[in-house]
Amino acid sequence: MARDLPNQLNSFEKITRLIGLVLLAPILALATIPVAVHISQKSDFGFAVHKRTIQSVVPQGPADMAGLMPGDFIVRINDHVIPNMVHYYVQTAGNYDQTPTVFLIERNNRQHTLTAVPRPPGQLVMTSAYSLWVSGLGFLVIGWWVFYRRKDLVARNFFALCLMFAFLLLDIPDLPRLDYMTVKENLRTLLQLLLPAYFLRFFLQFPSPKLRPGGSLNRWRVLLFPGWIIFVSSVLLESFSSIINSEQLSQALDVLALIYSLGFFIAGLYIFSRRIMRRDRPIQRTKMFVILAGLLAGLVPFLAAMIIGNLNPGSSLPQWQYLSFSLLLVPISFGLSIMRYGALDKPFVLRISLIYGVLTLLVLGVYFVVVMGVGQLLARLFSVSTYPVLLLVVAATSLTILPLRRIIQTWIDNTFYPGRRTNRQAIRDLGQSLTSVIDPELVKQNLLQGLMDLFHPEKLTLFFSKDNQTDQYTAFQEHLSHISVNEAGLNIKKDSSLALLLNRLRRPVFAEEVEDILFSGEADTESLSLLTRAKINLLVPLISANRLLGFLAFGPKKGGSLYSQEDLSHLNDFSLQAGSLLESRLLYKDSLQRKRTETELELARNIQHGLLPSEPLEDECFVIAGRQESCRKVGGDYFDYFLRKDGTLGFALADVCGKGIPAALHMTSLRVAFRQEADAEDLPHLVIKRLNNTVFKLVAPEQFICFFYGIWNPVSGVLSYCNAGSEQPILSNPDRRYNQYLSKGGPVLGVMEDFDYLQGSLLLEPKDRLFLYTDGLTDEQNPEDEFFDLTRLQDHLHKNREDTPTELLGKIFSAINAFGGPDRTDDKTAISLEIKKLK
Repeated sequence: MARDLPNQLNSFEKITRLIGLVLLAPILALATIPVAVHISQKSDFGFAVHKRTIQSVVPQGPADMAGLMPGDFIVRINDHVIPNMVHYYVQTAGNYDQTPTVFLIERNNRQHTLTAVPRPPGQLVMTSAYSLWVSGLGFLVIGWWVFYRRKDLVARNFFALCLMFAFLLLDIPDLPRLDYMTVKENLRTLLQLLLPAYFLRFFLQFPSPKLRPGGSLNRWRVLLFPGWIIFVSSVLLESFSSIINSEQLSQALDVLALIYSLGFFIAGLYIFSRRIMRRDRPIQRTKMFVILAGLLAGLVPFLAAMIIGNLNPGSSLPQWQYLSFSLLLVPISFGLSIMRYGALDKPFVLRISLIYGVLTLLVLGVYFVVVMGVGQLLARLFSVSTYPVLLLVVAATSLTILPLRRIIQTWIDNTFYPGRRTNRQAIRDLGQSLTSVIDPELVKQNLLQGLMDLFHPEKLTLFFSKDNQTDQYTAFQEHLSHISVNEAGLNIKKDSSLALLLNRLRRPVFAEEVEDILFSGEADTESLSLLTRAKINLLVPLISANRLLGFLAFGPKKGGSLYSQEDLSHLNDFSLQAGSLLESRLLYKDSLQRKRTETELELARNIQHGLLPSEPLEDECFVIAGRQESCRKVGGDYFDYFLRKDGTLGFALADVCGKGIPAALHMTSLRVAFRQEADAEDLPHLVIKRLNNTVFKLVAPEQFICFFYGIWNPVSGVLSYCNAGSEQPILSNPDRRYNQYLSKGGPVLGVMEDFDYLQGSLLLEPKDRLFLYTDGLTDEQNPEDEFFDLTRLQDHLHKNREDTPTELLGKIFSAINAFGGPDRTDDKTAISLEIKKLK
């Protein structure tokens, strides 16, 4: 089972990628400047040489005028022995002033000394050289752009191929230095030998690189070994040529290199032909056809130009020289197939061909007018060279090529493809119509219906999260019958392989391309089965705020046609708008829900506060006040004080386990049960016992309630109380230096049924102050994680001992809130009782 490799590049691949993008390609690009100058100034002898043997001679050229003939073997140049082609290039390099050159040649076993006077390159030679220069530059730029945009092995091998072609086509100028020329020629030989291996590697990996389980990237590198072995052998053979007779070995090595090159090229073409015939992979097939068209349209004219040039090097017809420009179609077709995701449909390819065809004709037209017309006129009137004019045209063309492409593209779209404008407008109208809809569900329904009408899928599914808290995308479907369906079992988790892949790609992607990544042991079964169960052909992610909100899954297109590049372009633009629109409607719905919830919570808070005493209770014998602050709208703390029928004062304080609405619900039930028991019983410990049994039946096993209940008799001054796990109330008096703590009672409510609680009693005298509180006061923490503990609480009670109960509670709560800051973590409740006198 195959697995995709775009993110499996190790450190070596990352470093070499960086070197290629920021070092090798820029250096080669800078070298194109002297190449352009070199083309117009280099010396032209009018012959072609291979392995020191003259292959062809241009009629009436410098070599022909000097008497040089095809078959002549070059022995010396200007008294320098020429043992190999490197020395030949050293002796003929840099002769820009066209000084006479003396050749000692061997012909029919006899040596002859001939002097050739080189000439500046003619118009035909420069045209041919500049066409190759432009093609090489095109290979370099397109290869760099593809490798910059993509990080996978397909882009890496394409970049390597483009670098090789660029180096071979640009013809970096020679220098009269042996070390420089040795490196240059060895590099040229190495690249020529590695070219077949990279050609085969490309077609093995295109359009998606894959490895088998347990496979390794090293198997791709093995393909390079034959080229390296032949290269090292040729270098060693050249180094020891003075010791051994290397003629036959060199010929054998040449035959081996030819067999290796042909074998690898044929293997690559065989793989290419097999993939182009696969009808079960329509996306891959369309890309292969584009590459095939680019190879034929690019190589056939170029090879024809080479054949014509070799058969008739002195031809006066310039047209054949321009056929070399066709080489640009090769990297363009490859780059288009690599960078364009999805099917390369015929209308798209035709449109692109029209755009670049018109652009090429326009550039050639400008060249003919300026160079052939204006340049020749300047030459006749002012006796100036046409070479600067030629360089100026090349530079101007490189600067204006992109603006010209946009202008031509707009003109072609408006003239030949008016439907594109209509489709774009239809997409805009759909987006505009959706903006007027507020309800998220209606937006989804209108979205699906609109896309069905525009793109005609047999089925369209929207996978979208109902809210930001859910962990999956819910499926909403639309069929050709326009009946909305929410098919069970099509939902998919947000952390599934498919969702993570779409979040990474963030572009429309065909199911065929997704399969190259998902069908592996690393993908979850949910993602794998969804593609087939939902009959998905195209996936369009919906992105907003840099996150995946959901995605659209298009089924097969009605009539069996593929989704075109125009469809992908429209869907890619529309998905950004649709994602933001759906999120805004979802946020609006959440906002309404929050406001509704806040309103309900506010009502609940008011109801809860209505259950608590709102004012202090005071008479001639006592003053009692309470205060509560919840960390949320509603809380689980409870306090109460009231005059009983017999004239005694009853007061209670409770802390329900938990916070928020659940705790508040328990508190409400607790208040009702407590009041019923308090009215029916005079003894606090019996009230607590009955209340405990009620709570035990109401709450879950892990929940509990802390409760304190006391009854004070203003005649006798006796306080009877029961403390069920609550914080111990603090009894103080300004005339005493110590405090008392009320602890007698039993465990918290709700943990032990029928527990017999104890009752405590003590005498409260005038000036006595009793302070009851929940743990929210002493558990408050400051940014340094210090607690507002019991010691701090007692200090504040002592400092404010002369204040009324209401004033005391206000100062203590203010101190605690200032201590802890704005973030409240727990409910806070307290009661302060002051005894004035006894009756």
